[in-house]
Amino acid sequence: MKMNKAIKVRLYPNQAQKEMLNKTFGCCRFIYNKMLEERINIYEELKGDNQALYEHRYKTEKEYKEEFEFLKEVDAKALQSEWRHLKSAYTNFFRNLKKGMKGGFPKFKSRKLRQSYTTYNINDNCKIDFKKRKPKLTKIKVWIHYRDDREFDEEIKHITVSRTRSGKYYASILIEIESDIQPKQEIQEAKIIGFDMSATNFLITKRFKFTNPRFYRTEHHKLRKFHKEVNRRKRGSNNRNRSKIKLARIYEKINNRKRDWVHKITHLLSEYFDCIILEDLNITGMQKFNSGISKSVSLDFSWHQFVTILKYKMEQKGKHLILVDRYFPSSKLCSCCGYKNENLELNHREWTCPQCHTHHHRDINASENIEREGKRILRENNIKIISNNDTAVGTTFDAFGEDVRLSLGEQFSMNYESIAL
Repeated sequence: MKMNKAIKVRLYPNQAQKEMLNKTFGCCRFIYNKMLEERINIYEELKGDNQALYEHRYKTEKEYKEEFEFLKEVDAKALQSEWRHLKSAYTNFFRNLKKGMKGGFPKFKSRKLRQSYTTYNINDNCKIDFKKRKPKLTKIKVWIHYRDDREFDEEIKHITVSRTRSGKYYASILIEIESDIQPKQEIQEAKIIGFDMSATNFLITKRFKFTNPRFYRTEHHKLRKFHKEVNRRKRGSNNRNRSKIKLARIYEKINNRKRDWVHKITHLLSEYFDCIILEDLNITGMQKFNSGISKSVSLDFSWHQFVTILKYKMEQKGKHLILVDRYFPSSKLCSCCGYKNENLELNHREWTCPQCHTHHHRDINASENIEREGKRILRENNIKIISNNDTAVGTTFDAFGEDVRLSLGEQFSMNYESIAL
């Protein structure tokens, strides 16, 4: 089985290389916006004639280069990749329309945000010298220095070069690796766990919980200070630009801390469990419905980033990540008898089942229902669940024993907390 793997390294270009990279960013942004503008204008002209819209021939990258001579100064493959990106953006937009999701129409690229371009490895034009730690990119005559010890033998598919708002340059190298790991068809029940996500507790279950690290809120006072400093500076001045870089570094620090925390927690979970069951949450809808949790679900941590990273780590190990349907009433169902509490409101953190009289903590009850629904999905996909009672004699594995609990506590002492019920 083939899998894509990305290796991200920081680049340290000299002044001439920076100028070439910045020129490439600008040209790629320019041609992307031109192609998007052309498609919008043609649609406005021919929107009443579907046949003419379908048969219309749009300008190619070569035609744009003939019209704008400065585009010839940069990597041609980087310009070609912008057409692929625009095509992908339109494909995603129409796919979302079919699903009934609003928004998502391709937007014009801004020079104020993160800049990037992608160049494809054709005829071995992208190379890496691991001894000198220098990658070679098209149109850049001198090899760029980077700092990283990782090496690989696989062929490079493409390289994405980016520049952050704080002025740092990175290269994301995509390679294709061979993996002989097959998805597990038998899973021990003790190695299956279901989580509920909440604003206060990032992940919660009856056995343990991971609390929200609140990275954004801890730096909020610094952000307010530098936002005020930027607003006081004169527009276009060097002082204002320096203040903007300071502000961008704080945001970068927050994002790096979030990403580091997500990588650590996903590594820990993917090591201990063979199947993790989560709810497929609609974060945008949650923010609109309850504006009070916006900072928690979008700024303090990123749910989408967590699920994306956890998914590829589980797949690399042949394990399973199950996403339960977002409309599944996990909080309203009694995990003991199955009674559905239709009157349960969002502010009700605890409730008692009128049928079996079991007292429930809202989030813990939801996690148990999510786990049960995930097991049902596993069985539907012909994956065998081995009961804890069926474990072979002589094995001492206990997913929630003191050894695992202690290890979790040691590795995540700040974010892990046992729940005694």
